[in-house]
Order: sequence, then structure tokens, then C-alpha cells
Amino acid sequence: MSSEKLCEANSVSPDGSGVASILDLRPLILLVDDQAARLVTYEAILAGLPVRTVRSSSGNEALQQLLKQDFAAILLDVNMPDMDGFEVARLIREHPRLERTPIIFVTGFEVSALDQLKGYEVGAIDYISVPIVPEILRSKVAVLVELHQRHRELRELNRALKDARAELDSQYAGDMAHQRTQYEAILSNTPDFAYVFDLHHRFTYANEGLLRMWGKTREEAIGKNCLDLGYEPWHAAMHDREIDEIVVTKKPIRGEVPFSGTFGYRNYDYLMVPVLGADGEVAAVAGITRDITERKQMEESLRESDRRKDEFIAMLAHELRNPVAPIRNAGELLSRLATDERQVALAGVLKRQTEQLSRLLDDLLDVARVTQGRIELRREIVAIQACVQMAVEAVEPIIKERHQRLSVTRQGLSVFVNADKARLTQCIANLLTNAAKFTPANGDIRVNSRIEDGHAIIEVRDTGVGIVADLLPKLFDWFVQGQRSLDRSEGGLGIGLSVCKRLIEMHGGRVTGSSEGVGHGSSFAIHLPLAKQEEAAASRESKPRASNAKRRILVVDDNRDAADSLAALLEMDGHEVKAVYTAEMGLEEVDLRKPDLVLLDIGLPSISGYEVVQRIKAAYPLISVVALSGYGSTEDKQRAKAAGFDAHLVKPVDFDVLREQLNRC
Repeated sequence: MSSEKLCEANSVSPDGSGVASILDLRPLILLVDDQAARLVTYEAILAGLPVRTVRSSSGNEALQQLLKQDFAAILLDVNMPDMDGFEVARLIREHPRLERTPIIFVTGFEVSALDQLKGYEVGAIDYISVPIVPEILRSKVAVLVELHQRHRELRELNRALKDARAELDSQYAGDMAHQRTQYEAILSNTPDFAYVFDLHHRFTYANEGLLRMWGKTREEAIGKNCLDLGYEPWHAAMHDREIDEIVVTKKPIRGEVPFSGTFGYRNYDYLMVPVLGADGEVAAVAGITRDITERKQMEESLRESDRRKDEFIAMLAHELRNPVAPIRNAGELLSRLATDERQVALAGVLKRQTEQLSRLLDDLLDVARVTQGRIELRREIVAIQACVQMAVEAVEPIIKERHQRLSVTRQGLSVFVNADKARLTQCIANLLTNAAKFTPANGDIRVNSRIEDGHAIIEVRDTGVGIVADLLPKLFDWFVQGQRSLDRSEGGLGIGLSVCKRLIEMHGGRVTGSSEGVGHGSSFAIHLPLAKQEEAAASRESKPRASNAKRRILVVDDNRDAADSLAALLEMDGHEVKAVYTAEMGLEEVDLRKPDLVLLDIGLPSISGYEVVQRIKAAYPLISVVALSGYGSTEDKQRAKAAGFDAHLVKPVDFDVLREQLNRC
């Protein structure tokens, strides 16, 4: 649709009938996205706000909606097939009625600085990336809605002021006094501060609330500027510049500022708008200011609570991982030393349960990392069949224990994607684990990988208990679970699917789930873009590097059980291993033995692992040092790398991962 047609169209009511709605005065939010699922998600996130939402699945449909009614804000998808978000925004900005409507771009891709500049040039005020953090979206929309309402109030105030001027010209002095009394009663009883500046930056009006905040009478305040009334010089100069800018641009200005008045040190949100004279020029600048101190304190409190929650989860995971590490090592040792079937079975129980505990700890940490966007993908060209195989190997003991049947099929040759191999394997294993949990004994689980419409599809189907229809829209929400038995034999925290969905979306893909109902099983599928042909070809030609060399290894960990059990496992692989329990002993052994590899616990009591690795690297730069830690966030790994560690492994260490690391050293 052209900008000319947009300008010529008439506004109609929200139902398209031409009759204005008087029943619902909540502000409207326009949601524009070609994906229906996202529209539903946006509506769910905004459900708690005092707003109405209108859906549009294309740019043209969005423009039609904008012609019919006014919107407080527009949530606009950048990547749409027929008309992208940039073109829609440009057409909106060309319409005089719509040019100030706030636009927030939504994108599922990484936004470059050039893309951001392009978005701001066509009128966007912000970007939000998928996956969307509900609290952030609600906060941004709430601010825009408040601005919309304030702007509407000030437009009404402008209109009222113009009407008052007309009344002053046509009515007796008594009528004018009565009119002023009415306005004063309204403005004096609002908790907000209302005021008017003349073009010389002097106050010509201040309501009772503002006078009380200043500690001044009307006679003492009217006719004075900000500096005269005790504002800090920087504060007064800022408002002087803003008034001059409003006079030139005829556009409102909004900001936040601290101020110390009779109410103490407070934070304020203000909006100043032009008051136009009969000639269309700015005759004054009106403003309204609201105390937002409590809101700011609440926001800071929420941020602090969130920070403490993350610290607690990280500490909890660390403290739990420390005892899990020797238990897992002991299970591995028992499985190797077992001499009869019963011992093998007991070792298998120990190994499976510690692996399950490790997965639960990882899931807990992933909640914080995913919601804060702190997951770092290490993408490479990988064959999805390899990831499926690793996931099957991880989950197969659970499937065998439950006497279920597993079949794996694929379509054609290897299918390659550009993905983080470990994270993709984690997602597939999550879907398989869910299938195993909710499928009865002798049930079937089928995994199929194929290509559809330029995407790699990994589908997991089961003949399990199925999913009730009411639960389907909430499948990927945090901590959502279906009906559980009293003994919670299925286990889990209700966060695996949420983590899986967000990880796959970070890859530019999506996860879908479906079920025909209770008793009819379920189906989940991962959809990922295919790798480019030349990248896939290069991946087929690459060969993994392996080594069976025996090495001198030093294990340094203050947890004796963890150190001794890990040393015993490495000795069984033929390595020469020494375990010590303090940083001082570790440094002595390095000087004495000069090992090929040091496995070093970071959380040593007297001297931290960060200082120990620096001492080792300063004296023996060729010795490989690998960090062992219960902390596994991106920041922890970056700090370890900066300290000098060659690699960072999270407790309890997967022995196969450790073997791969040995091959690299």
C-alpha cells in the first residue's frame, strides 16, 4: 500500500463498523508477525497489562488496522515474507497521524549495528530479540502505554487551555474565574506535578503538588525559572535546552531525572509538550511529572533478587557437583572392576543416577543462562545423525531399564546443519528422555531424521500417555508439567522442553509438539536450517584426531574422594597419575614430576586454582592445565581461559569428554 493511500483513508472503529467503541477505553497494541504462534505468545505475555491487542499477520494487514484505529504501540516482526518490517515502518512514518506511534522491532536473528541503524532511521524506537523475556517486553510496553496515556491527557489539556482562552475572550470575569477554579481543582488533586513554561523558560503555572514539592507559595514561584527555584545548574540548563528544542521541533520530550525537594531525594518521570497558539506556533510548553521512586526501587529490588537467585543456583550446583564427581568416578570404577552380573547391575544403577543428577543440575543452570541470554553457542558443521547417535547412547540405559523398544531411521545420506554439537545433542536427548519417561513398558519410541522444505527435521514419536489438549499451548513454558503420579516416578523439573525450545531458536530453528490426546502418544520435532552445500562437503572430508599416548598426569583437588577416584580411572587407562590435595602440594609435584597434564580444581582453599595455573604457566608454559570446577557458566569459562587454563571441564567430569581432552593435549 502506498503512503498516499495511507494518508487518504479514514479512521474507523476497532470492529470496522465505523461506530466508535465506548465500552473499552484500554489502549490498543498492534501485534504484527507472520507466525501465528508468536502472535499468541505476545498476547499471553501482555495479558496482564491494561491493554487490548490486535493481531496482524502481514504488513498490508497491519497498515489496514492502523487506518481504522489508534494504537499506543506497534510490536513489528522484522522478517516477513511479502513486506518486511522496515518497509512497513517507513510507510507508517510517512502518515502524519501515525508518525509518532512507537514501533518495537522483533527479530529472531542477531541484529548488526547496521540493521539497528536502518531500523532507527525508519522510525523504530527499540529492538527485542527472540526468545523474548516476558518481563522485559511487558516493561517496555507498559512504559509506551503510559506515555500514550500521558500524551493523550496532555492533548486534552492543550485543548482545554485553548477552550479556556476562547472562554476568556467571550465571557465575563466571573465565568473566567469559575473556569479556572475548575481546572485548578482537577490539577491540584492529582498526585502528578503539572506546570507550564513561557518561551523565556519561566513558570506561568504550577499545580499545588509541585508548589508543595518546591516548598514555595504561588506568588514566590510563578514567573521564576528553574535556576531561581533552586534547581542544580545542570538540571536547570537541561530543561532550558529541552524547552528551546520543543519550540523549534514542536515535538514532546520525555525523560527521567532525580531531584531533592521538600519530599527528599526522589526520582521523577516527566513529559513536556508544546502548547500551540492560534497561529500554529509554540506559545508555551506544558509538562506533567510523576514520582517514580517506588517503581525504580522495585525494579532495582527485582534485579537484585534475580542476581541473588542466579548466584544461589550457581552455588547450589557447585556444592552439589563436588560430591557427585567422586560418586560418578566410583561408579565408573565399579563398572570396570565388576566380576559378576550383580556387581555390573549395581554399578550401572550408580552411574545412571549420577548422570540423571548431573542433568538436573545442568537444567537448573540453563534456566538462568537462557533467560538472560548468557548461553554461548559453539557452532560448527555437524551431521544430525551423529548427534542423534550420541543422544541415543546417553538415553539408551533408561530405555532398556523400562523395557521399551527404540527404532532410529533416517532419510538418505547424512544431513548437515550449522549447530553447537553438544547443545543439539542435549536437545535430542531431552526429547528422548521425555519419551522414555511417559511411555509404559513394552512401548515404542521412534526417532526419524529427514529433510523437509530446506530444513533438517529430527522427530521423536512415542506410544506413551499422550498430552491433554489444554496443556499443548503451554508445553514449552517454564516449569510446566502434565499430571504426575504421587510418587513422581517420572522425575524432572518441568524445564527441559523450555530450555530445548530456546536453544533451538538460538540456532534459527524451532521445536514443535503435538498429541492426539490422552493415551495416543506424542510427537516432538526439531526443525533446523540446512548447512550450505560447500560447508557440508568440507565436513564430510574432515577426520577426527585421536591418540592413545600414555601421559604423566597430576590431579589437584581438595576433595580427596574426587581426586583419588579420578586418578584411579586414569590409571586404568594406562596413564601415570599422581593425586594431591592442596595447591602447595600441587606446585611441588609440578616442579618434581613435570607432568604432561595437570587436572586442577579451581576452588582450592588456600591458593585458588587461578593463581596456581598462573604460577605453573609462568614456570612451565608447555604443560597443559585443565580446570575442574562446579561452576560452568560462560563467564566462568572465560575467566578460566584468561587465567591461563587450556580447557575448562565441569564437575562431575564425563570420562569420555576427558579422554577427548587428553587427545588434544
